[in-house]
Amino acid sequence: MKITSLFIIQKCKAMIILAMCFIYMLYFFYPAESLFYLLSMFGFVVFFISVTSVRGIPKYITLTLLSLGCIINITSKEQPLIASLEGIQQNLPLLTLIILVPLLSIPLKTGGYFASLNYFMKKWENNPRLAFFGLSSFIALISPILNMGTVKMVHEMVQKLNISPKILGKSYLIGFTSAMLWSPYFASVALVLHQVGGEISRYIGIGLSVAVIQLGIGNLLFNSSVKEKLSKKEKPRPTQVEVEENTSFHLRKIGKLVGMLVTLIISLLVLEYITSISMLMLVSIIAITMPILWGILTFKWRKLLLEWKNYSRSVSLMDNEITLFLSAGLFGRALTNTTFASYIQTFLLGFAEHSLLLFVLIIFGLVLVCAFIGIHQIVVIPILAAQVSASNLGISPEFLALIFIMSWSMTAVLCPLNAINIIVSKCLSRNGLTIGFRWNGTYIMSVVSLVIVVITVYGFR
Repeated sequence: MKITSLFIIQKCKAMIILAMCFIYMLYFFYPAESLFYLLSMFGFVVFFISVTSVRGIPKYITLTLLSLGCIINITSKEQPLIASLEGIQQNLPLLTLIILVPLLSIPLKTGGYFASLNYFMKKWENNPRLAFFGLSSFIALISPILNMGTVKMVHEMVQKLNISPKILGKSYLIGFTSAMLWSPYFASVALVLHQVGGEISRYIGIGLSVAVIQLGIGNLLFNSSVKEKLSKKEKPRPTQVEVEENTSFHLRKIGKLVGMLVTLIISLLVLEYITSISMLMLVSIIAITMPILWGILTFKWRKLLLEWKNYSRSVSLMDNEITLFLSAGLFGRALTNTTFASYIQTFLLGFAEHSLLLFVLIIFGLVLVCAFIGIHQIVVIPILAAQVSASNLGISPEFLALIFIMSWSMTAVLCPLNAINIIVSKCLSRNGLTIGFRWNGTYIMSVVSLVIVVITVYGFR
């Protein structure tokens, strides 16, 4: 009885959250006043429904941000109610993207692509270098589609293989953070580009190039430090013909996956070029239409329906993300044009005037410190990004975006309170500090040094 009641509650909650997303999409195309008030009402309703399920520090942070935002609006804004209603909508474009993008995983799950990963990992499990390369590359490939669900799904398939937890911990985070640097389907890229006024068509080449270099650095560091030898087990070997046939089949599967990802990115760039629709909205539209097109082409409607049920269940469990994004949006909007915002601007520009290197280091340091005391990047980075202008710094908006996105991704690796670090820690039953600093500290230092060199040499106009 309790299980049935919980299921009904989760289903109703998911429907309310999805309704908020679709009302936002409708309001984007038809900005009627009635829809504005309806959307704000849904925003507050979803926040208070979700915050009841949040536990620990995140709950106090989100409630504090929401309260402070409302207080600032009451004391400093001419129309405090309207300011608060606008504030609750501030991050709705990004939240809609976060909620809808997992729909892209449905074709991936029903297409058998993970069986191909499993095939190669079984072949490479006793070769640390190939295992690391395969895992980090595959996670970097599918993370733009599956986002944080990538690590869990991959770990479920490889956890029984003879692969060291250290290899898994390094490959998971290096592969995932590589995708965080360039994919427009990630919150880090979408939010920062939206905040600094950068264009995805100009940024994607920069972000993708740095991501490939970053992935290469991770593999080079791992190859140079491999010391442990994994035990080799005698296994029955298939005939050469079977190996060739299986390898050829699974390579074609991986090729189709690459083709799907390329198609998604090209579609986004083309649509952004020929329409005036924002990137965040385009990504949300693609996320909705992709599973439908997949069903039309493959006729696998039963599997799609099953995955839709799993998806709607996962939506009802996104309480931390929902409350954090909504409260951070209201708080950030309330800070606009306040004395505190001007202090932040003066502080950051003071470092930038002395040296771009100092500016990059102070951004990274601030984001890292805030993350360690429980303040998510979604709160800190928009506030910082809103106070600096690329033209004032003498760099392009896209390179300014790279600074903030790099700060976001590197902090995600190091901070044990960050979602991706927590996921990897739970999968491997290891401490978050061990995974972040001990296993990936050298990698982080190398990548930060790289981005400083890149921005210093090529970032100036």
